[in-house]
Amino acid sequence: MFIISIIIVFGVVILIHEFGHFWVAKKLGVRVEKFSFGFGPKLFSWKRNNTEYLISLIPFGGYVKMAGEDAVESKSPDEFTALPVGKRALIVASGASHNILIAYFFLIPALMLGIARYDGTLIGSVQKGLPAELSGLKPGDRIISVNNIICKEWFDVVKNITEQANIYPDRPIIIEVLRDSKILKIPVIARLMEKDHSMFKGKKRYIIGIMPKEVIVRYGFWNALVEAGKEYIRMFNVVLISFKLLFTGQVSFQELSGPVGISRMTIEIVKAGIASFLYFIAFININLGLVNLFPFFVLDGGHLVGLLGERIIGRKPSKKVLEIGQLAGIAFLIILVVLVTYNDIIRLIMERVYR
Repeated sequence: MFIISIIIVFGVVILIHEFGHFWVAKKLGVRVEKFSFGFGPKLFSWKRNNTEYLISLIPFGGYVKMAGEDAVESKSPDEFTALPVGKRALIVASGASHNILIAYFFLIPALMLGIARYDGTLIGSVQKGLPAELSGLKPGDRIISVNNIICKEWFDVVKNITEQANIYPDRPIIIEVLRDSKILKIPVIARLMEKDHSMFKGKKRYIIGIMPKEVIVRYGFWNALVEAGKEYIRMFNVVLISFKLLFTGQVSFQELSGPVGISRMTIEIVKAGIASFLYFIAFININLGLVNLFPFFVLDGGHLVGLLGERIIGRKPSKKVLEIGQLAGIAFLIILVVLVTYNDIIRLIMERVYR
């Protein structure tokens, strides 16, 4: 069951991406030579409207091969390179846009079935013997701010406590909470976790011993349509903020996960139920869509930058420039895969060491 779930996550998300390229290319009159579900050796295939459809051995995603996509000059009007720059950009961007947009439709059934999520900044439990309990924080308290820094999500609570404790390690952190319609300011001295690194780059991990309140939310179909839109916007913003923290150095690149990490997360999500699984697929779709728009070679964003350059200079790049770009992109992709896989393996080792 877990193996099937992992295949579904990788297969569905990547297939949605490739179908985006395929569908828009077809609509714009480009001849698509192959559309494959999976990679590797062909298991079986059929042909329809000049396109060969394949079922391949390795069921992780798929690929689309368009006529003339690697050529500098087109030989036929139905080739990719025969299209004007704007239409080629639409085809290139369509994979990522499909991933980003389709996430909304996974959220609808997830919300109808019921998903667990944090109730904003509400404290669900307080761990015995840790600073929060000793200072008087209680379950049901809603955190307003940490050292006068407003907290809107639980992520803000964790981030602000970590940053303030790193800046003032020996001073109490003032936790402002709402309790029984009253606003209280409670000083708490955070405890340093010696063997645990913070996810925030260059920061030590401090805790006060609080856990968020989780609630199960379920909606009927029509309400789910509306709430899915709200949840989609919230999820989209969370992903954007995560990328911002990563690229501004506020979060370490060691927090990146690759196939190994995603597989482990998938196993845990499946245990939580089908609703959480659908929610997770929506989240991965948004992540993959946005990552593919980064302006790096091989990624769709890199191709879009190349097309922008073509529009500016008024001509297509030479074959040598394309080859150099592809090699650079492949090298970047290999380094990235090695990095995130290394991070995943180190996490596994550290969990065993400190278990």
